[in-house]
Amino acid sequence: MTEVITHIVLFKYKPDITWSDFEKHFDIFMALKSKCVKPDTKQPYMKSMKAGKNRSWEEFNKGLTHGFVLEFENQADLDYYLTEDPVHLEFSRNAAPLM
Repeated sequence: MTEVITHIVLFKYKPDITWSDFEKHFDIFMALKSKCVKPDTKQPYMKSMKAGKNRSWEEFNKGLTHGFVLEFENQADLDYYLTEDPVHLEFSRNAAPLM
């Protein structure tokens, strides 16, 4: 049985982010599941992605408002996503000013 690799992403947006910027960022992030592809096969390699807003009333969130859970087939796929995938790296560069 293959163990799925889980990658959790939590965002804390700047308080002055516009709703339009937030929606665009969210949509682009969700599109990574299909746009991030393996260089050799040109096929998406992310197994799944879930997203949601923190709706807990507990005061432990430290301002983190949205969470994403990404699953990868193996560590090599996650490593590629984090360090080499040009689509993800561009997304990260563009997201930095919103955080």
